[in-house]
Amino acid sequence: MKSVQTKSRKPSSLTAQFAGLLCLASLAGVVLFFLLRTGGDTLIRSYFYHSNFQQRYVEHKIESLQQYVIENDLTAQDADGLNQWVRKTPLTLMAVYRDNILLYASSAPEQAVAGESEAETPYYDWVSYYTVTFADGEAEVVLYTGSTYLWFTYLTIVSLLLSFLFFLAIITVKSRGLVRYIGQLSDQIQAMEGGDLDQAILIQGNNELSRLAQGLDAMRQSFKEQTEREKAIFRANQTMITQMSHDLRTPLTALQIYTDILRYRKFADRGQSDEYLNKIDTKVAQIKQLSENIFEYSLVSGVQQIDLEPPRPVRDVFHDTLSEMVAYLDQHGFTFALDLDWPHRQIAVYPQYIKRLMDNVISNITKYAQPAVPVRIGVKDEGETVCLSFANAIRPDSSQQDSNRIGLSNMRAMMGRMEGELQVCSEDGTFSVTLCFPARC
Repeated sequence: MKSVQTKSRKPSSLTAQFAGLLCLASLAGVVLFFLLRTGGDTLIRSYFYHSNFQQRYVEHKIESLQQYVIENDLTAQDADGLNQWVRKTPLTLMAVYRDNILLYASSAPEQAVAGESEAETPYYDWVSYYTVTFADGEAEVVLYTGSTYLWFTYLTIVSLLLSFLFFLAIITVKSRGLVRYIGQLSDQIQAMEGGDLDQAILIQGNNELSRLAQGLDAMRQSFKEQTEREKAIFRANQTMITQMSHDLRTPLTALQIYTDILRYRKFADRGQSDEYLNKIDTKVAQIKQLSENIFEYSLVSGVQQIDLEPPRPVRDVFHDTLSEMVAYLDQHGFTFALDLDWPHRQIAVYPQYIKRLMDNVISNITKYAQPAVPVRIGVKDEGETVCLSFANAIRPDSSQQDSNRIGLSNMRAMMGRMEGELQVCSEDGTFSVTLCFPARC
């Protein structure tokens, strides 16, 4: 599981994203409301226009009024009784006429009382008059109803409700991805807590959560590297302990044998006694060397951080050290074949490690190399690396030398901490060690 970001974007906040989502959802809800309201209004008006809904509704109300008048024995001038019926019928205005004289008007019942005004009202053809029988005779009734208004009110309510549900749906759908991402992060964090450091943390988006995921993934990688490093150190220590236990057993066994010979005086003369003492000194020196190797290994494999010096030309780094090494080995009878065409490259090293590396090379040459065959020392530019190599012919009796190879382990560790690499090769009677350093420029 990987997250690849093709280019860097300016970080955004969840607050801004959520605010944008609210604005988008609100705009969508408003648009949907106007579409529903406008479309519904058109449909309702078309229905009313092409049907006799309004007439049937008014006729139904007239029948209700006639029944009410009969039950309450109302006259055409009984304003109180008629007012009660009007109040029970919302959105309705009523007027009662007899002989074109207004007897009652629900909008102003106190002003339309028979006998107070006998002015005739004009007769309108477009107004529907319905005859209702009152206790004092028939009269013409006109009803003005707002029944269609209820339909538009219901349309508005339904439009608002659907628009709000649409608004919530957008918020829910858009937020579901964020909630799912949080759930994935939670699962991956639990997996990391359980020790699974191979599962990458999903990095999605460009907000606080994605930056948190980046931090968690960096922490996971750091833990993984630290765990692998600790495992490698543990394995190396186990290998070193096993090798050193074997290498120490041999001189200690011989030392015990020689001391027993001296203790029980199982020697022929003083000369043989001195010979055994010399062998004891040799074994003691060997054990001392082994202990120094262990100490050297503990220094190199420790967790102490080192600071590489600023990059310098390759020749400046190795010239003096190689000169000292060649002079020392020359005194011990070794010859050399030098191929030191120094490249114009720079490397960054830790000076103390360079001295230790050369000491290990000198130790290997003096122990295992044939003095009669020249030791080849060369330097080569490999492009991204600069390599310094040492090659020597293996001495025939080198197999009899006690070797724990811890020196090579120390060299490999030192090169690794300087971001370099140690290459070792042994074939056709030749042993070579190559130090490869990353070129800085």
